[in-house]
Amino acid sequence: MSLTFAKLLATTPNPASSKAPVPGRHKSTARWLNVAMLALSTVSAAQAAENDNKAPATNAATTPATASNAKPPVQNSPMDAPMFYQIFLAEMLVNNGDLNSAYQHYLEAAKQHKNGQLYQRAVEVAFRARSPELALTAAKAWRQAQPQSRQASEYTAEILLAMNRSADLAAPLRSIIQLTPTPQQPQWILSLPRTMTRLQDKTAAAQVIDDATQPWRQAPLELAEAWSASAEGWMHARDTNKAMNALNKALALKPQLLNAGLIAIDLMDASPQAEAVVKQQLARSDVAPVVRLAYGRKLAGSQRYEEAAQQLEQLLKEHPEQTGSWITLAAVRLELKQIDQAEAALKTLLSKVKNEGQPETAPPGSRSPDANEVDQAYLLMAQIAEQRNDIAQSLSWLDRADPKHERVNIQGQRARLLVRQGKIPEARKLIRDLPEAEPRDAVLKYQAEAQLLRDARQVEEAYKVMAEATLRFPDDSDLLYDQAMLGEKLQKYSEAEALLRKAITLAPDNPNAFNALGYSLADRGIRLDEARVLIKKALELRPADPFIIDSLGWLEFKAGNLSEAARLLSSAYQTRPDPEIAAHLGEVLWTQGKKDEASKVWQDAHKREPDNDTLKETLKRLQVKL
Repeated sequence: MSLTFAKLLATTPNPASSKAPVPGRHKSTARWLNVAMLALSTVSAAQAAENDNKAPATNAATTPATASNAKPPVQNSPMDAPMFYQIFLAEMLVNNGDLNSAYQHYLEAAKQHKNGQLYQRAVEVAFRARSPELALTAAKAWRQAQPQSRQASEYTAEILLAMNRSADLAAPLRSIIQLTPTPQQPQWILSLPRTMTRLQDKTAAAQVIDDATQPWRQAPLELAEAWSASAEGWMHARDTNKAMNALNKALALKPQLLNAGLIAIDLMDASPQAEAVVKQQLARSDVAPVVRLAYGRKLAGSQRYEEAAQQLEQLLKEHPEQTGSWITLAAVRLELKQIDQAEAALKTLLSKVKNEGQPETAPPGSRSPDANEVDQAYLLMAQIAEQRNDIAQSLSWLDRADPKHERVNIQGQRARLLVRQGKIPEARKLIRDLPEAEPRDAVLKYQAEAQLLRDARQVEEAYKVMAEATLRFPDDSDLLYDQAMLGEKLQKYSEAEALLRKAITLAPDNPNAFNALGYSLADRGIRLDEARVLIKKALELRPADPFIIDSLGWLEFKAGNLSEAARLLSSAYQTRPDPEIAAHLGEVLWTQGKKDEASKVWQDAHKREPDNDTLKETLKRLQVKL
């Protein structure tokens, strides 16, 4: 740059040069001069780089002497005196707190010189002024002046997202995709749904994704990733039909697409077709291991433990290096009461741990488990020892997981062992004495203590603990819900209803409180119309949830609609064979006179969880012996 800032100052008329210097001002003026010079240096450097890119390349093959001896071409600064003083003044205004005026100066300079750095500075000043509208105006002007600037589109999209304005989002997002190098476009498109989760209106967010990716969802640019992004967007918007339609188009273009397989797994609860899509992908030889792992975990979460174990065994046979999968398999085996097999899976994992001062035992190509995986393995080993009634060994494993005795989840397990020994006061003290590094630790402590007391059948004491928790954290909807569930068990129906209504007010997008209150009314056979509204609201928030469908089925039973009740409960039980759902389905079948079918449902549930309170109460009330 041949025209330095010093020369610029020397050759530029100073409007104040004819006046005497103002005492005490020279230091301040020098500081503002430095600020302006720093601001301008970025602009000048960027312009110089742009000019370098435009300069013709030297042909070194034909003119080696010229190329080696030639001096770099002189790059003159794009700054002129008026522009310099315009930016200089803008920075002085920023420092003096007159951000709106500074913004106007920067925006005017940006428009005059079509300079991206000046537009960016205008946006930044607008944000400092806490004026997103002004920032958006500058960003839009930037896009208009420099339509090929990816940064301009990124700033515009970010501002619109921050303002929760979906109407204008598609255009800048589409520009970002267009200005992204072609090989990188598919991955950027796949990331779009996660970005759009910041919008409150999920349907609007899904429509933005479709509008932004429209050119890539049709020939000749059609990409499986664009259809997959559409599917994910409509899944978040709870439009299962649109999600499945887009998902099928994605898989038709690229059957092995990882993201599509994971979306299908997420859609399993909402659409029976989704699981068939998952199985088709798993049948391929090129399926990613994470798809089978996610499917196995989904099956385990749905209490389909045998199927989950099969998927995990197959995964580990093909990919034994998937250390985390050994933990999931062990947890599933424990649910199936297959203690020896669970222990074998954990020992396989722990054999890969690199001990201090010892060579790593993991096979070549695999990795040692990380600290979190090792801790989970220790916890499961402690549960295995507990199930074998070896309390000392169980405590030993817990010591290895948490030698400092300060982690709530691990000390909660230690406290449970004390409860088993009848040492309830000691167990409660152990939990209460745990340190609280942050407020969330206190919440976890209250929940752990209440669960201990509930397991010990001291429900009244558990209710008091949760009452203390909600007094300390009155706006925590999860704690209110927990207290309400204990109140329901104690038949404190009025108090439970008040707690649930407060939880609904605090967290209107959480279906749990809607479902719990609706079920409570239905179970008592009162205000069934209101119960139906509450349960359907819960189902709207979480479509196809088997526990919410169970509530609706139980409502139909209480309303005398046996056929509809049986249909709903059978569907819920097929999705998740939970003992409480089994208790309800069995009672409906029993009432219909299908006593053999009812007995089979109850027997299967009793094998899995013989101590379930709802199942035991149902069998006792109906005087059924299995």
